[in-house]
Amino acid sequence: MTDIALPGNARGRASRARLLEAAARCFGERGYAATRIADITAAAGMSQAGYYRHFPDKNALLLEVLEEPLDALLAATGPLTEGSEVDEETIVARNTEFFRVYAEHRQVLRVLRELAAAHEPGLDAVWLDVRRAYVERIERWLRRLEKAGHLQTSDVGLLADALGGVLDQLAYTRLALAATPPTEATITALGRVSGEIWSRTLLG
Repeated sequence: MTDIALPGNARGRASRARLLEAAARCFGERGYAATRIADITAAAGMSQAGYYRHFPDKNALLLEVLEEPLDALLAATGPLTEGSEVDEETIVARNTEFFRVYAEHRQVLRVLRELAAAHEPGLDAVWLDVRRAYVERIERWLRRLEKAGHLQTSDVGLLADALGGVLDQLAYTRLALAATPPTEATITALGRVSGEIWSRTLLG
């Protein structure tokens, strides 16, 4: 009888989930470069042989750890872009949700941001692809506003990038780099101030 926990069975899925949870914790606490596979397997209570049944290397594990947080972050930009109406309170609410999702996954998202800045092969492209997706979503919303006569700007694409950059930078400096987990008051303040910047840029 084999001892291998295949990914498709219940034991395999449970082992994989333990590795993902342990990796997210280790990457967040130690950083990507300082985290060894041995650290991850120790935190997961597994052997290194068990690790390699699921992942070929550390990069592959990081990409899977990031999948859920990045999907959630992208989804957090969705409701704002569904209509062509704009008002400050709606923008504040959507931006607050963005920061709330980011705060929940802040440690692993910080790791990706720092690896992208260092041009880690393959990982800078992951961040850029995700950022491009949400900036394009903002841009589609802005183009609807422009078409409806609610927006005048010389460059819609650049404006979308700039508005997205407000969220990026605040999330990284105020959430990802924070020494302690952010409070709800911090998240609310970030949503409010970024929403004011967005709405005053768009509404005048």
